[in-house]
Amino acid sequence: TVTAAPAAQESAWGPAPTIAAKRSATTTKTDTPIEKTPQSVSVVTNEEMQMHQFQSVKEALGYTPGVTVSSRGASNTYDFVIIRGFSSVGLSQNNYLDGLKLQGNFYNDAVIDPYMLERVELMRGPTSVLYGKSNPGGIISMVSKRPTTEPLKEIQFKMGTDNLFQTGFDFSDSLDDNGEFSYRLTGLARSTNEQQKSSESQRYAIAPSFTWRPDEKTNFTFLSYFQNEPETGYYGWLPKEGTVEPLPNGKRLPTDFNEGASNNTYSRNEKMVGYSFEHGFNDTFTVRQNLRFVEMKTAQKSVYGTGIAADGHTLNRGTIVDNERLQNFSVDTQLESKFATGDIDHTLLTGVDFMRMRNDINATFGSAPSIDLYNNYHPEYFAFGGAEPYQMNESKQTGLYVQDQAEWNKWVFTLGGRYDWSKQATTVRQNSTTPTEGYIERNDHQFTWRGGVNYVFDNGISPYFSYSQSFEPSAFDLWSTPRVSYKPSKGEQYEAGVKYVPKDMPVVVTGAVYQLTKTNNLTADPTNPLAQVPAGEIRARGVELEAKAALTANINMTASYTYTDAEYTKDTNLKGNTPEQVPEHMASLWGDYTFNEGPLSGLTLGTGGRFIGSSYGDPANSFKVGSAAVMDAVVKYDLARFGMAGSSIAVNVNNLLDREYVAS
Repeated sequence: TVTAAPAAQESAWGPAPTIAAKRSATTTKTDTPIEKTPQSVSVVTNEEMQMHQFQSVKEALGYTPGVTVSSRGASNTYDFVIIRGFSSVGLSQNNYLDGLKLQGNFYNDAVIDPYMLERVELMRGPTSVLYGKSNPGGIISMVSKRPTTEPLKEIQFKMGTDNLFQTGFDFSDSLDDNGEFSYRLTGLARSTNEQQKSSESQRYAIAPSFTWRPDEKTNFTFLSYFQNEPETGYYGWLPKEGTVEPLPNGKRLPTDFNEGASNNTYSRNEKMVGYSFEHGFNDTFTVRQNLRFVEMKTAQKSVYGTGIAADGHTLNRGTIVDNERLQNFSVDTQLESKFATGDIDHTLLTGVDFMRMRNDINATFGSAPSIDLYNNYHPEYFAFGGAEPYQMNESKQTGLYVQDQAEWNKWVFTLGGRYDWSKQATTVRQNSTTPTEGYIERNDHQFTWRGGVNYVFDNGISPYFSYSQSFEPSAFDLWSTPRVSYKPSKGEQYEAGVKYVPKDMPVVVTGAVYQLTKTNNLTADPTNPLAQVPAGEIRARGVELEAKAALTANINMTASYTYTDAEYTKDTNLKGNTPEQVPEHMASLWGDYTFNEGPLSGLTLGTGGRFIGSSYGDPANSFKVGSAAVMDAVVKYDLARFGMAGSSIAVNVNNLLDREYVAS
């Protein structure tokens, strides 16, 4: 790596000076110190991402509490995670970029490369009071790299196991002497073989951005992102037989096993164009607007596992041929007002946002010959057919919200509410298996609110308590007669905790306990086993601890612990069971040390580990996936002493002890 990084004062929408970011806009949509936020939030800074060289956003959250990142094993096709025991409906991610949701649908979900990001944040708990429809567990919020007024010139070369080759560049500077105009151009190209046989991934991405600052109170930043993935990598499915449990012959499948075809293909193309605008009229009023248009295309031809036969070693397989084109427009307009009423200082946020998504899907599903897992199967060619008209899915959301952050002495009171109008619609297309076209639509409106209180001591300790709500539209039942729509699920959370953010030290320590309940969860209809009703309930209780600190100029440290007790509290068949893929215990620890003097000056050594506890593999709790502990390490050397100032070389090792385990 050859780099000259600019220094920057921390902003919630910009870089942090250390791994311990002290400000966030995710929980409030305002630039707020973390000790004054009423919910749990974790920030993974660019410095931390550079140290670990993460290849996906979900990998970047691997040392963060409250989130399960390996719900699809080693696959990085999507950044799909489970937060506090909850995930979104279907395949949809719950991810935001620069304050706007990356609304996906079916197999068409956007993925942003971490190299293009300034920070990745995880907000835990309900978020509907600011963002509208959302699952109750929380959201991933990403912040793009933005233009700087100081020169930045970085070129990166990377190579590794599985024929990994990557090159990246990051250039930024002011275009004039007074910094009114500045630009940034970030890009990368990566190619690697996947863990599985006959599977590979390629990614090419570029993100041009441009900032205009006509005065100190006005900032307009054009943001864009273009990414092409000719192959997104493996996204298959394997049964518990041969993985969690041995096959009837006592053997297990090799870790590179691929149940698909040799000509499986899965491509994705993303185009995003938008802007972030801010203008301060005076010391009281500031207006902000974020806007983005997205077009995504996904195409796949895949053979995948569907289930094990009665003999315990024959894998049944299905096929999908899928072509999708998604368009998404979103805009969020905010007015921030700072004023005082007596001894109380207010930051009042009012806003309106709108989102529209449309996904045109051509897809055909079929079957492929079964395979015997006793044999050393190697992916073979499969003759795929074409895709037929399948569905047109549409989604709209309009939300009005208001939030007041009131500070009195050492107290911080946060109170907000939001009203949403949401529309979901699906057109079922006529094809060889669906003789007539059909249409189903559901319109919902929902009010959600949040209240929280913090008490900020002079030493940086801040205990807090909050209550928050969420709602999320449920999936349609398109194959029943008549077609059925369900009322949205709802969530509510009680959270208490403490945050330690000392003013004079780069340290952030947080702890939280919570109870989070999801109601209207779809469950089997007790009067009709082939139907569902929104009468279920899932409750999660937990404890989360996290510490991030630059202990000295030489030493960085992160640590986390998660305890999650999740349970189906109301369900026709699952009452008392634990949701699948939700470990009861998780933990992580990382430390790195940089030598600044002596013969080892410039050398950085880092190591750490992640523990993922056992979890159930299905809602029926018929089997468990065992726990796993994985170690990582890095050795990095600054080449300045060899006359190459700003250059470094590093070796990163994931799974240092080469541990074989079932991820989910």
